[in-house]
Amino acid sequence: MPFTNTIPTVIVSNFAEAHVDFLGRCSDPKEREELILSEAYHADRTLLWAGDSKLVIVSYPIAHADVIRQRLNFSRTTHTFPAEPTYYLCKDILREAHLLDEIVRFAGDGRVVNLIPYATTPEFYELVDVLRSQYNLDVQTPESPELKDFWLRDYVDTKNGFRSLASMWLENSEDLLTLGISCYSMDHAVRVVEWFSQKGEACVVKADTGESGIGTVVINSYSDGEREDVFRRLKQDPYFADELIVVERYVPSKTQESPSLEIKVPRSCEGKPEVTYVSRQLFLNFGDFCGIQVDKSLYESSWYPKLETGGLLIADRLQEMGYVGHFDMDCIVRDDGHLYLLEINARRTGGTHVHDFAKHFYGDDYIEKASFISYEAMDSGVITEPQVLLDVLNDYLLPINGDDRYGLVVTITRALHNHRFGCIAVAPTAALALKLQQDVQEHIRRYGSR
Repeated sequence: MPFTNTIPTVIVSNFAEAHVDFLGRCSDPKEREELILSEAYHADRTLLWAGDSKLVIVSYPIAHADVIRQRLNFSRTTHTFPAEPTYYLCKDILREAHLLDEIVRFAGDGRVVNLIPYATTPEFYELVDVLRSQYNLDVQTPESPELKDFWLRDYVDTKNGFRSLASMWLENSEDLLTLGISCYSMDHAVRVVEWFSQKGEACVVKADTGESGIGTVVINSYSDGEREDVFRRLKQDPYFADELIVVERYVPSKTQESPSLEIKVPRSCEGKPEVTYVSRQLFLNFGDFCGIQVDKSLYESSWYPKLETGGLLIADRLQEMGYVGHFDMDCIVRDDGHLYLLEINARRTGGTHVHDFAKHFYGDDYIEKASFISYEAMDSGVITEPQVLLDVLNDYLLPINGDDRYGLVVTITRALHNHRFGCIAVAPTAALALKLQQDVQEHIRRYGSR
């Protein structure tokens, strides 16, 4: 049974807004713009969030919206966007009256609305305040902490903040956290890097904030002759700004086995935190996130009980402190199977759309029915227009031949100008989902060769 919202629900897809400060450190103007805009393009996925009967506000129109509505039981989901988008979607909404009018209209006669952002930001609180004070709406924020508790979201979202709280709350923190040093400057950090190198160990240097592996550098043990090049590389990296830097012992994982557990934390008066999904993260290169796999087998992994127990304990403690909303906890599994917790992303995450779609389309027990591979770096070959992509992939779209457990869900088309798109491959098993993804890629290649 598809999930239908009983309270008017508005999604604020403020992806760029959440990351612009960090990505704005990039020294190359063209690269900086593309990095920030690539975050905004992820907003295409939010059509799949939070069930049906909702209004989605994005920075740019979503070209494949009709396919989502018509084929996947989102017939009462609509979207709108600013005429002149900036990196700050909440400010755009406040500046462009037609977007505010859309929210008021969607709230209806009851003048009640659930407002759900990708990430809670200062600009989001400003939007909420204006809707309440100037438009007399009863704005509910079920996935955002109170303004007085906002500092906690920012704190736990940092590398140092997570390590500090996890080491205090987890009885087995020495087992779950790799050795890490919080450094107050780059000069301090390079001394720690040198210490690891002298011990013959690799380490990872991390900006306290970060996004999709940006601001994360692996330093292998080096010779005396390489020392100056290593230090110069670190000191010239623009992402290590005036903030703490964490230097951690590198965890070897030849298969890059990197689980991620997402948990939804309600207000303390509304129940206990619950696991939404566990996934295997997919990467193009070290730390370069490009998707997830969600499959029943992950819940049966040897490391899962430890991850679930630790994650829910942290969620309980955060809830006690006032945290509200989603977060995911990224991990790494060492070659010998040992699990380490790495960081928290305090927001909706790179796989929330997979969970929400699967729950809406297949029900709460979706993990018993299908396997999912979400991939955001599919090569579109010569295809740069959304309608051409949809026409080429028509025979692969869910459901294939009426089988609602087999097919492709297109999730991102805004990045086609860069010859990339996003999708979810759905199949009864993990092997079939991978084969479907590969078949689609080969089909696109053959189309281009014609």
